[in-house]
Amino acid sequence: MAKLSFRIKLISSYFLLVLISLGFIFFFLDRSLKQRTFREISQSLTNQVLILESRISSIPKPLNKPDYLDSLSKELAGKIGARITVIGIDGKVLADSDVVREALPSLENHLYKRPEVSEALDGRIGQDVRYSTTLRIDMLYLALPLKEDGSITGIIRMALPLTGVQEIHLAARKIILTGLLISLLLACVMVFLITKGLIRPVNRIIAASLNFSKGDFSHRILQDFNDEIGELAGVLNKMAQDIEDKIREISTKGQHLEAIFNSMIEGVIVIDKTGLVVSINHAVEEIFDITRGQTEGKPFLEAVRNNEIFEIIQNILKKGRFFSKEITLNFPVQRVFEINATPIFKDAAVNGALVVIHDITEIRRLETIRRDFVANVSHELKTPLTSIKGFIETLLEGALEDKENNRNFLKIIQTHADRLDTLVNDLLSLSHLESEGIEIRKTDFDLDSQVKDVLKGFKSQLKTKNIEIIDELPPGFSINADKDRIHQVLINLIDNAIKFNKEHGFIKIYSELADKNLKVVVEDSGIGIPQRDIPRIFERFYRVDKARSRELGGTGLGLSIVRHIIELHNGAVGVESTEGLGSKFWFTLSKLSK
Repeated sequence: MAKLSFRIKLISSYFLLVLISLGFIFFFLDRSLKQRTFREISQSLTNQVLILESRISSIPKPLNKPDYLDSLSKELAGKIGARITVIGIDGKVLADSDVVREALPSLENHLYKRPEVSEALDGRIGQDVRYSTTLRIDMLYLALPLKEDGSITGIIRMALPLTGVQEIHLAARKIILTGLLISLLLACVMVFLITKGLIRPVNRIIAASLNFSKGDFSHRILQDFNDEIGELAGVLNKMAQDIEDKIREISTKGQHLEAIFNSMIEGVIVIDKTGLVVSINHAVEEIFDITRGQTEGKPFLEAVRNNEIFEIIQNILKKGRFFSKEITLNFPVQRVFEINATPIFKDAAVNGALVVIHDITEIRRLETIRRDFVANVSHELKTPLTSIKGFIETLLEGALEDKENNRNFLKIIQTHADRLDTLVNDLLSLSHLESEGIEIRKTDFDLDSQVKDVLKGFKSQLKTKNIEIIDELPPGFSINADKDRIHQVLINLIDNAIKFNKEHGFIKIYSELADKNLKVVVEDSGIGIPQRDIPRIFERFYRVDKARSRELGGTGLGLSIVRHIIELHNGAVGVESTEGLGSKFWFTLSKLSK
């Protein structure tokens, strides 16, 4: 029954298509024939009116000869089978082939109620088709102006009944309709035969598709026909092959997803709607020191002994809403985790939960560093600002007039302002160095010459403390690095060596070469660094002696800047120091040019 129904639908669709197509053909042929016939009759009537107009115009003042016009209209009307009417310029009928002369005065005025007459009065050939209530047929009216000495003196009008045209059109319509009906019958026969041939291969495709629906994609459709149905069979065969390939691919991808699931850094736990563990990945195994075999299919608390996560899962299964919480795990190691749990839905109902465990220990550590940094910056800024504000208030309250002390107050303000300027510059430098995408411009330059240039800037400080400079760098020793950055490194290291040195001490600058890496050492005879402080000496704002460092104008950022610059050069920094015996600060640079 289904196959018969399909065939009937196919035949019906073809029949409807042919019927609509033939209907359009009939409509356009009928309309075209009607328009063409009308044009030919109109042209013929126009030619006759022109002939009549030339005949009337050949007589002087024809409108003043009503007898002639009456006889001429009746004579010619009988020959051409049309009604002839002669109308004056005032709209009165002067002659009419269908009206006796005595009855002409009783006819209505044709000046305004006849469109063709109005057009003729405008000097054009007027034409109109309208229904005659007297004769009960459509009439074609055609009017032509009569001219004498270039002026319109009257109008000639012919009226032709369209009964003949309609009879011709009706006969032609019957012929066209008969041809189209025969075409429709032949088309239906052809459609019946075509559909009969189409159904046979379709049945084969249906049988093969049933095998595909059962999961047997090894079956193939015989392609013994070369048409679109054959192409469909080929497509289905290819589809079966593609599905087999996709099944294998999905199986492979499933293995890949399993591998990804197990290799994720975040811990993932899948829970069903009853609270049993469906699956966990290796990260969870490492975090809680458990194995997948011990947990799958068991209640969560039995598998993972953590009440906080259990409460989150219970909340998700009950409310069906996303939940996030930060927890701290103290065993087996102290770590900070962010727990993100989301419900798993099936048919709009909660069917389980997915718990993702993010290790945010490092993030929290960095946030602590950031808070410490902000606190340190605030403290460093507050001290000089407080001093500046205090001395300014002192000056404003009258100390400005104290000639003995006002300059000292201003010098103290200047000192603190310089300290603020140095701190801000160091912060900007450090921020720039820590930003991503920073580039260094390496060039070849003489390291010893640069050290000598740096030492010139510390000439007065060296002289004040009677510090001896021992420069053991080989002259003409060229390195490849960012000259401006290395200049800043040398300034910071030598500045620290002077500030924390002893009276009549020394600063020794030398280098060591090993495996094309240059190690530059700045050694001083200063107060040294306690061993407990050495691991943190390159941190921002870290000071061994905070009071003395601030007294000497240090910002606590110099060594941190040194570390960042050297790391940008893929080098390393370090310090060797004994408390009370001095320090050796060093850095390495790679890729020497010589």
